[in-house]
Amino acid sequence: MKIGFIGLGNMGAGMAHNLLTYCKDSGDDLIVFDINKTVLTEFIDKGAIDGEGTSNMCPQCDVLFTSLPSSKEINLLATGEKGILKTLKEGATWFETSTNELSHWEKIKAIAPTHLTLVDAPVSGGAERAQAGTLTTFLGIEKEVLQKFEALLKVYANKVVRMGPSGSGYVTKLVQLHLNYLTAQGIGETLMMGAKANLDLDALHSVLMNSCSQSYVVENYIPKVLDGSYDTSFALGLAEKDMKLIVELGQHLGISIPLGEKVYNTYQEAIKVYGDEAPHLSVVRLIEEKHNQQLRNKK
Repeated sequence: MKIGFIGLGNMGAGMAHNLLTYCKDSGDDLIVFDINKTVLTEFIDKGAIDGEGTSNMCPQCDVLFTSLPSSKEINLLATGEKGILKTLKEGATWFETSTNELSHWEKIKAIAPTHLTLVDAPVSGGAERAQAGTLTTFLGIEKEVLQKFEALLKVYANKVVRMGPSGSGYVTKLVQLHLNYLTAQGIGETLMMGAKANLDLDALHSVLMNSCSQSYVVENYIPKVLDGSYDTSFALGLAEKDMKLIVELGQHLGISIPLGEKVYNTYQEAIKVYGDEAPHLSVVRLIEEKHNQQLRNKK
């Protein structure tokens, strides 16, 4: 079997690394491509095959994975005379693992040839878990297709979850991000109330961790506010992009998400002040500066 992988960024590199290890054991081939020649060369040196461009590699691939920055790149690669839809091997399956817009995916599906199987398969867990092969993947997939590929997906994801038919994976990724970002902004307001009331913020964090407010965000984000790093593992610009997709999903589904729109506005405001590359929890800095008080551990 020939497996293709396009997009060797922070997430894609870890996923492709695990697939390469799998291929070495199984005797399959991993064909890779990325516009970053340095990372591409690193994979080739480790035993992957140089795809030499997407239109060159797609006709060879029985299975294709893509991990791309946004719907813009997905659409550019998917369509056109040399796009994935025109050049991917007949009968192949394409797992699209990025965070994408449902409306754009529906348009791609509508023009895809019937001999191809397209699966929205976004992942969650960050670059560390991508490298460790312990991601969670949310799938818009039919049961029989999942049965065929589940073992392959578990090479990079220890949780493989079928959410429903096509599009369900993208929706799942965005709705869980929605709650994540709502809570991320909420911890700033919560900590500020505690600080203004002279609470010990370390003790408050412990209380929040052992009460009805417990969550991943409370556990992992609060320490990165209290130490002043604001979590450098994820950029503010990427968080703002996610919130834009979430608001657009609400519009596409015809539902009102006033909290989401409020948080999206806050992320846009934070970018104007701190820039795209600032840590994503810089949204909490807005609250600190508004109240002229930093939220920090007591020494």
